[in-house]
Amino acid sequence: MNNVSISTTSLPRLESSNFYELSSTIKMINRFLKESKVDGFEFVLLPEWDSENPPLTPTSAPSECEKHSVKEIIETLQTRNFPILSVHANRDIGNYLCSEDAEKVRKGIRLIQESLDFTQKVNSKICVFHFWDTWKETFDLRSLQNLYQRFQGMHPEIEISIENIPTKYKNKTPFQITQFFRYKTVDLKWASLFNEFDLFVEIIEQVDNVHIQGKCQDGSVVPSLGSLNYE
Repeated sequence: MNNVSISTTSLPRLESSNFYELSSTIKMINRFLKESKVDGFEFVLLPEWDSENPPLTPTSAPSECEKHSVKEIIETLQTRNFPILSVHANRDIGNYLCSEDAEKVRKGIRLIQESLDFTQKVNSKICVFHFWDTWKETFDLRSLQNLYQRFQGMHPEIEISIENIPTKYKNKTPFQITQFFRYKTVDLKWASLFNEFDLFVEIIEQVDNVHIQGKCQDGSVVPSLGSLNYE
């Protein structure tokens, strides 16, 4: 039986708070643990919390929204012993790694290490990454693969899981790019959009995490993009 977890970014909205409000996230985690049968949570490290610079990817959060260091969040979670089944690293990491700016690349590498340290500190075994810039038509895949292998070798206790986010890479699909990496997170929305669900099923032993997102339609959850049948 597979575990079921909830992404922490969705929790504050359930009490009409903003997704970046950490206090609301903590409050709702406590509530779900008391009132539901959820096994745990995927804790998302938001780029909106970064005090160094605003997010590189689109966001609805104002620039003056609350900021939190990784160290601060670790201290907040460690006192509560929440079941964090997976961690979602800062979604901007792929943009940093694929930048032509060497300083941004170095920041991306630093964020990888911070995310893995965070994962270890909250006793999770899976860390999910967006590992490329979705809008770039070309980037150095071998370099990303080498970087992945280096960090996976340094942290064998953690499964570094690469998500099948969209890509503009010439002549390659998300599925094809994820083949450069050992562990994979399948977001069903993107698998539906690119019609690649069946391909991931064929290598299911390499998939350690699945994201289910969509919309309610006639009493069922359906993908917001593509035509994959969730049932």
